[in-house]
Amino acid sequence: MTQTLINLPVFEPNDYFWKNHWDGKEEKWLAYARAIRSIIAEVGGYELSDVKMEDKFEYKNFMRGKVK
Repeated sequence: MTQTLINLPVFEPNDYFWKNHWDGKEEKWLAYARAIRSIIAEVGGYELSDVKMEDKFEYKNFMRGKVK
């Protein structure tokens, strides 16, 4: 097994971030989380998915035979 560790710089939102990446409609922490998620996906080569965590649990339980 091989693992690659990528150290990213600390990301602290500043005035530029809020002006250019926040629409003012969502809570600030959601905008910050969305930005961090995008950065991690881009750097790590991951594909973003909009599947909700609850749906993942439901699928997992279905596959384990706990839900019909």
